[in-house]
Amino acid sequence: MSHESADEAIVQLASFANSISAHLAKNQLEAAAIPCFLSNENRPYGPISGGVRLHVRQQDVAAAQEVLHASQVSMQALPTTDDEAATPTARCPRCHHTDIVCRQLPEPNDTLLTKLRLWILAPEKPQCHCFHCGLDFEG
Repeated sequence: MSHESADEAIVQLASFANSISAHLAKNQLEAAAIPCFLSNENRPYGPISGGVRLHVRQQDVAAAQEVLHASQVSMQALPTTDDEAATPTARCPRCHHTDIVCRQLPEPNDTLLTKLRLWILAPEKPQCHCFHCGLDFEG
């Protein structure tokens, strides 16, 4: 009978909207000698089914987060006035990171599902995405 210690447990580190982003993250971890694998990558509905998931051992979580965080490019809009600079920055409800984007209208390169969600459902609150942990939420 085998008993896994807490350090040997496999955990989900991140979720990605597409397999390209997931593979880029996986390659970064493998280059840093951090064992990992992807799941949910062949699901037909992508983000609807939870996205492509990246898994690591529990003992490697901190190192993996450091590797992935170090390579991220922040995509935050810069305030244009002093009034906007005084406004508190929105944060992700899961990881409290500020590297998020929020919008209410679809863009030309959005998936059909995203366009339908934004057009038909016409959300009252902006739909947001956290680039740090991959969470989609209402702003």
